[in-house]
Amino acid sequence: MGKFLTPDRHAPPFFGNYMNLLESIAPFDGYATAIAQDIFGLLGIGVKVQNPERLPSSGPLLIVCNHRSFLDPFILTSYLNTPINFACHRYMGNVPVLREVLQSCGGFPLTNKDWYRDLVEHSTNLLDRGKTIGIFPEGAAPMLATPTPKGICPFYRGFAHLALQATVPNLQILPVAICSQAEVQWPAVPLSLLHHLDPLEPLFRQEGWHPAVLYQRVVIRIGEPFAIEPYRERYHGRQAGKVVKDLTATLSHQVADLLAA
Repeated sequence: MGKFLTPDRHAPPFFGNYMNLLESIAPFDGYATAIAQDIFGLLGIGVKVQNPERLPSSGPLLIVCNHRSFLDPFILTSYLNTPINFACHRYMGNVPVLREVLQSCGGFPLTNKDWYRDLVEHSTNLLDRGKTIGIFPEGAAPMLATPTPKGICPFYRGFAHLALQATVPNLQILPVAICSQAEVQWPAVPLSLLHHLDPLEPLFRQEGWHPAVLYQRVVIRIGEPFAIEPYRERYHGRQAGKVVKDLTATLSHQVADLLAA
């Protein structure tokens, strides 16, 4: 469905064995997209896309989206008809099979220790080549305590720092909402296991289970893309913190408005 990352000198060792493999065997095209959509159809998952014309046809792009299901990266890549490289939670990089599956779909799990440097380096490398990065700024919170279908958890500011610090010309940000119309949920993974895989995540230091959300009907709503340059022009000195806060709030409100539409 997506692409592997292209190797670079900053990538962790396990990236080198898998990057670009899927692209070299079966380039991302309409045929691959059709197969992926057929699979979702066989699973009984109905997906609609609203405002697909808003998706930029080229250039570096940062997609900012809400997150409630493990299916979200696969659905976005398949139905937006473009390869998206997703930043994934740290624990996913510590699960061998899951790690490789995510990499095969363009994901790059962040490391346990220096996750922010990984995020900036890998994302900037991809954006410099005109690729698309997908970010779920709510982090792990909605995956543990799933909000209502129109609810949203507070956004972390890492994506805003990334967008403002990445020296990539013509970078655009696209707000997207995944709107669940019908779904089923069940307990999937004990949090104690996730804590073992990622002891640095405070949300995993509790009793209970990580729920799995399986969509039955879902709508992808695409917002209006906008350029990051006006924010970058103010991102210096004492204004920097306020610019990050403003950009985070802007995207949070836009995604929330798309969910509520």
